Amino acid sequence: MNTRSLISRLSCLRRVGVVLAAAMLLLLTSCDRRPLEVYFENMVQVRVDVDWMSRYGELPSGMTMVLWNANDSLYRSLPPTHNVTSQSLFLEPGIYKLIVFNQSYDEFSSIRFQDVGNHNLFSARAKPITTRAPRRWDEGMHFMCDPEMIGVAVDTIAITEEMMQDEYLHFVGYKHRNNIPDTAHYVFKEVVDPMITQLNVRVMVKGYSNMHSVEGSVSGMSDGFYMSRVDRTQETGVLLLDNWKAEPIEGEGDKGWVKTSISTFGLPFGKERVENRDSTDNVLTLGFLLTDGSVKKFTYNVGKIMKYLTPTGDALTKAEVLKHIEVEIIIDDPIESPDLPYVDPTDRQASGFDAHVDDWEFGGTYEVSF
Repeated sequence: MNTRSLISRLSCLRRVGVVLAAAMLLLLTSCDRRPLEVYFENMVQVRVDVDWMSRYGELPSGMTMVLWNANDSLYRSLPPTHNVTSQSLFLEPGIYKLIVFNQSYDEFSSIRFQDVGNHNLFSARAKPITTRAPRRWDEGMHFMCDPEMIGVAVDTIAITEEMMQDEYLHFVGYKHRNNIPDTAHYVFKEVVDPMITQLNVRVMVKGYSNMHSVEGSVSGMSDGFYMSRVDRTQETGVLLLDNWKAEPIEGEGDKGWVKTSISTFGLPFGKERVENRDSTDNVLTLGFLLTDGSVKKFTYNVGKIMKYLTPTGDALTKAEVLKHIEVEIIIDDPIESPDLPYVDPTDRQASGFDAHVDDWEFGGTYEVSF
């Protein structure tokens, strides 16, 4: 065998050895291939911009976003965030129903949420008041809380196949698939509507100087609203009216006003227009503690008296109802006002509300809550 032939054979053996070594290395490392994979992100990145100022009127300290699939089943509930003006999402092609509201589920002390898993039934409801002892005038009524400020935006987001173009697809190394660059090509703008309606009550009182304080209630108010439709529920409850101010009417003898304002969910769906209400749909009850410790109770059917304070004097459209508007009840002449009997303030035999009794003084506005 000549020298050239020997060198050729040694070279072949060397190449075979290299191939065998590479094969062994591949076999030894094939049990963990993830670092060598490329992750394919088959989603579209969108950004949701939230406008709180146009109708809600203020920036909240946090917000929650919830998404449902087209069949109304819960798709994703994003963790609450302090970034309340925008949120980035990655979504596969499909139809999504979106709801945005301020704060988180647990941050409301007066509101509870029901049926979160179903877009159509998801609702916000007033919690019951459980810590108040009954009074003689209320005969053990059950009251619901007056709700905190809550605002909601509702939308439907369509992610189409056309949006899944190559430049919008993400090919990301496996280890970095949770660090996709924040570049949104599609932006959805949402405007938040307030869900709170203010109720104002103003009552003229005769025998004003005989009054020590007053509490009251109003029935027939909606106990919440459906988040997806922002329609008020037709289920109702009774609101406690316990923060009143009193003001004498100068030059009208022993007459004065008692006034209060409270947040509500408004009137039930279908009852926004006065012609759709009966007088007994809403009942205003007033319990006066007189200066001798006795109690005087008055009841008024106010379903036909209540009115939305819109330019037309009534709520004609959902857009009007969704404004942060007010509902008003006024009890004065010619409706018979509460007529308090004369009492001797030195006679303190009646237990009343177990409140300390002082004479009223004319010439100002006073807090008269218990």
